Amino acid sequence: MEIVKPSVAAIEAAIEVMGSLFRRTLIAFVTSFAVLLVVLSGALVAGYNYSLSTWSARRVAMVEEGARRILSRDSAAGEEAAQELIPQDVPVFVYDRDGRVVASNRGVGRRREHDEERIPVRENGALRGYYSVGSTAFRNDAANRALTESLLRAAAAGGVAAFGAALVTAWGFARSLTSPAARVAEGIDSIAYGRPTAAIPEQGTEEIARIARAANTLASRLSNERELRAQWAQDVTHDLRTPIASIRARLEAILDGVYTPDAGTIQATLGELGRVERLIADLEELMRLEQPDLTLNGSTFSSADFVETLRQRFHHEIERKQLIWRVHLGVQAICADEALIYRAVSNVVSNAVRHAPERGAIDLGIDPAREAEGPHTENGGVRITVTNEGPPIPPEELERLFERLYRGEYARNTPGSGLGLTIARRIVLLHNGSIRISSDYDRGTVVSITLPSELT
Repeated sequence: MEIVKPSVAAIEAAIEVMGSLFRRTLIAFVTSFAVLLVVLSGALVAGYNYSLSTWSARRVAMVEEGARRILSRDSAAGEEAAQELIPQDVPVFVYDRDGRVVASNRGVGRRREHDEERIPVRENGALRGYYSVGSTAFRNDAANRALTESLLRAAAAGGVAAFGAALVTAWGFARSLTSPAARVAEGIDSIAYGRPTAAIPEQGTEEIARIARAANTLASRLSNERELRAQWAQDVTHDLRTPIASIRARLEAILDGVYTPDAGTIQATLGELGRVERLIADLEELMRLEQPDLTLNGSTFSSADFVETLRQRFHHEIERKQLIWRVHLGVQAICADEALIYRAVSNVVSNAVRHAPERGAIDLGIDPAREAEGPHTENGGVRITVTNEGPPIPPEELERLFERLYRGEYARNTPGSGLGLTIARRIVLLHNGSIRISSDYDRGTVVSITLPSELT
């Protein structure tokens, strides 16, 4: 029996990942913003320094232009205007060619505490004089300092506000992302520990919705498997109880002297034991076939040899019931796991022989599959049909014939474990094929097995 067994460790790991998704998303968002803020701060500092450098160069140029006008031959008329061009936030001194101070924004007669470097002023190659200028720092001016401080306060307030807004946005985004994940985690947790739960909402991102969809599918399969296990256990108990009860009754009757332990009594008891053995063997076979790691041994074998092996297998039953064995071979070779396909077809033929009437007919055909007759038959395939002329199966029972241990009214009084068609169906599905059954008064009961042209 194929049972879905979820790995509790794997599910717990998934729950742990989902549980930390909110924290990771929030940290990633905030970290990204912090990196962006650092980059923007670096760009702002670089721009600020560049602006100061440009401002300083411009101030020096203004000082040189003022000094040139002061030292020009016609500076007497424009001296007052030239003085206006000299910045007031830095000390500036203008000298003539003999080194005398002729102008200064600190007063001509003021004594300088430091002798600054004297820069020559030339006009048409001729020396006109010199000028010296103090450090041209932007923050030397009170207005500039106030502007700088205002800009810094605004930048700091903007950064704090932006970080707060980003934090709130990250919180909301992380919640919107992780809320569906949390619901999925709770649902998977319920599935892992077998607690009934409603369907997990398939919401959120595409990946989370896919996880929820897969979890719902898993829950549905687990529920079906639980119901199937319960039904199977009930059926197995019933099928085992009957022969065991019969064996016990016979043995007790022998002990009580009701039955004589003769050959007939022992033979009947052995028959009941054989029924139990067949059921156990079929159960073991079905469980082996439903192992997920089962591998097929594919090969190409002769259709004629395959049919002849089947004929020999059922020779005594065919002879006993005087059945007509008819074969039609439209395909010379079959590509499949020969042992498994033989088991599947022999189970079908066994049912056909069992339910065929005395002097009836069994038809076995191996032909090319028709297009779209089964999965993976687009490029050809094989169709194996087994037909018997027995009484038709009621339509309401046809769909249940492949269920485990199901025995309809038509087969309730015949030998068998009730697993033959279930095993056949499992083998066909392992080959990516299909199996169908139909039954009516005109054709009898027809079981059709379709296999792909190649084993995949």
